[in-house]
Amino acid sequence: MKFLAFLARRVLVTVPAVLAVIVITFAMIRLVPGDPVQVIAGTDLDPAVAEQLRVQLGLDKPILVQFWNYFWSVLHGDLGTSYLSHQPVSEIIGQRLPYTLALTAVGVGFGLIISVPIGILAAYRQSKRQSSGMGFTFASTTLAAIPDFLLGTVLVAVFAVWLRWLPVAGANSWESIILPALALGVPLAGVQSRVIRSGVNDSLGQPFVRTMRAAGVSERSLMRRNVIPNASIPAITLLSVEFGRLLAGALIVENIFAWPGLGTTIFTSISDRDLTAVQGQILVVALIILALNLLVDIVYGLVDPRIGLA
Repeated sequence: MKFLAFLARRVLVTVPAVLAVIVITFAMIRLVPGDPVQVIAGTDLDPAVAEQLRVQLGLDKPILVQFWNYFWSVLHGDLGTSYLSHQPVSEIIGQRLPYTLALTAVGVGFGLIISVPIGILAAYRQSKRQSSGMGFTFASTTLAAIPDFLLGTVLVAVFAVWLRWLPVAGANSWESIILPALALGVPLAGVQSRVIRSGVNDSLGQPFVRTMRAAGVSERSLMRRNVIPNASIPAITLLSVEFGRLLAGALIVENIFAWPGLGTTIFTSISDRDLTAVQGQILVVALIILALNLLVDIVYGLVDPRIGLA
C-alpha cells in the first residue's frame, strides 16, 4: 500500500508537467513571427487558399477555442495532419518513433556495458590502494567531452569507410544500429562510469561493509548484494537525465547515419516549414521524456523501498 501511495504521488506530480508541455507546444505555432499561414506556405499564396489553410489549421477561431480543440485532439491521439504530405502526424510518428527509441535504448545499453564494469573495477582498485584513479579520471573525462555528432563522424570514417566492417548509413540490417548507438553510448559511459565509481566508493566506506567483511562475507557476495544496490541510486538518477539527453542527441545522430527515426523527419519538417508536423513530433518527444522520468521514480521505489516512505 505504501508503494501504491508513492506511485500515486509521482503520477499526480507528473500531470502538471504534461499540461505545461501541451500548452507550450500549442503556443509554438502561434508564437511564430508573422502569419503562421505565410510561414508554412509562403507570402505569394493566393488569399483564398490562405484563408482555407487558416480554417484547416483552426487559426480562424478564438485562442481559447483553439487551445481546447488542440487539447481535446491530443487526448484522443490526434496530432493534426501534415500540411505537405497530408498524412496524419500520429501516423508519421508511429512509423519513425520505434527507430528512435531502439537507437536510444541500444545507446544506453552500450553505455552501461562499458561504464558499469569499468566504474566498479576503478572503485574497487582505488579502495585497495592499487590505483590513484588519475588514469581513469582522464579517460572518463575525455569520453564524456566528445560530442556525439563528432564521434559519429569518426566512427563512420574508421569502421565504415576505412575498415569496411559496418554499414555507413541506413537501417537495412541489425549491424546498422551499432555505429549510431556507439556514438550515443560512449559519451554516456564516460559520465556514468564516474558516477558508478563514486557511488561504489561511498558504499565501500560504510561501516556495514567493514562489519560484513569481518563476519567473513565473500567480496563477490558483498559487492553483488550490498555495495552495488546501494551505489545504484545515483547512477539511476543520472541515467534518467542522460536518457533524455540521449533521446535529443539521437535526433542529431540519426541525420549523420541516415537512420530513419524521428530526428530525420523533424529536421525535414523544419526545413519544409511543416509546423503542424513539428508541433506534434516535439510534443511526443517531450511526453516520452516525462514518462521516462516517472519510470525512473518508480524504479527508485523498487530499488530502495525507503524512498517510497518519503
